Amino acid sequence: MSLVRVLEPEVMDTDEDARAYDSMDHAAVNAAFCDALLSHNPGLAYALDVGTGTCLLPIELCRRAPAARIKAIDLSAAMLDLGRRHVEQAGLTEAIALALVDAKALPEPDETFSAVLSNSIVHHVPEPAQVLREMLRVLQPGGLLFVRDLVRPEDEASIAALVDTYAANDTAYQRALFDASLRAALSLDEVRELLRSLRIPPECAQMTSDRHWTLAFRRAS
Repeated sequence: MSLVRVLEPEVMDTDEDARAYDSMDHAAVNAAFCDALLSHNPGLAYALDVGTGTCLLPIELCRRAPAARIKAIDLSAAMLDLGRRHVEQAGLTEAIALALVDAKALPEPDETFSAVLSNSIVHHVPEPAQVLREMLRVLQPGGLLFVRDLVRPEDEASIAALVDTYAANDTAYQRALFDASLRAALSLDEVRELLRSLRIPPECAQMTSDRHWTLAFRRAS
């Protein structure tokens, strides 16, 4: 029998959580995300990053696409505090604007951004349809919605194997965070059912690693 989804806190808002997350090695995952996103949308212009965490992904994107301008939002003040330091250290304060925003109720008007992206926010949200609906709302016609997140494994052995593989050098606390994230993730079938409810072709979501699904959807012009 497949594992049942176990929700984790929606907001990682303690300093301990933010520091633990920030000190994990995200370089390979962020690089792969940027490669895939820019293959779909090489002329990245005005983008929204939903659930930016400590803003490492927008920094990597702006290094690769210097013309890009990104609004990076999160619901964790602790994450954003670290993110602002990273942006300042990277010299990208003109390119990246950070804001404390609930992705379930975005303040922007319809059709604001040429791209809306998110890496690993869906598993934090109890009802992800609301967030994805908002992301679609603020996406311009012809714009790209690009979302990647973890896939919930089917059994305990698979969770243990993924934690051992990808968090072997992390602290016990960081390993526990990764374990909890895997348990809170959706299955690919659940993601596709969600997309059907939003009138997005379900095949737009595909498995793209042993632990990630990716949604790449271009809104009709």
